Amino acid sequence: MQYVQKSFASALALAFLAMPAMAQNASKSAIGVVDREKVITSFGKAQKAADELKRVEDSVRKLLEESNKQYEEAKLAKKPQAELEGLQKKLQSRIDEEYKKAQTRAQSLETSLETDIDSAIKAEAESRKLETVFMKGAVLLGGTDITEGVVKRLAQVSTAPAATPASK
Repeated sequence: MQYVQKSFASALALAFLAMPAMAQNASKSAIGVVDREKVITSFGKAQKAADELKRVEDSVRKLLEESNKQYEEAKLAKKPQAELEGLQKKLQSRIDEEYKKAQTRAQSLETSLETDIDSAIKAEAESRKLETVFMKGAVLLGGTDITEGVVKRLAQVSTAPAATPASK
């Protein structure tokens, strides 16, 4: 029994001796937080992308409505069934093509925005010597809020002149 008590006391003493070293290490691993929603709503490029996607969505919706109207007019004109089926396939093909283009554009814009935002977050974290950055909503307490720094970096990206191809 005495051996167990001595072992426990030794382990406890080692733990207390190691605490300052662990605390020092913990202070070196700084944690940042970022409010991604605020970053997105403050990013002009994201607003332009949202506007563009709205226009594309409206265009596809208008095409769908026009196609339905065209098909209904053909039905009311008592067109032959074969002609109606051909028209339906043609219209559906056009709708599918436009929808696919819209999806591709949306993915392209999303990828571009994600890249810009992630790059700004990484740059801001590096400038503040942060090892880890979490979404603000995932952190209950603590962390350095880098949201404003990220917003400023993205504002600089938005106002930077676009690269022009070199002339030959």
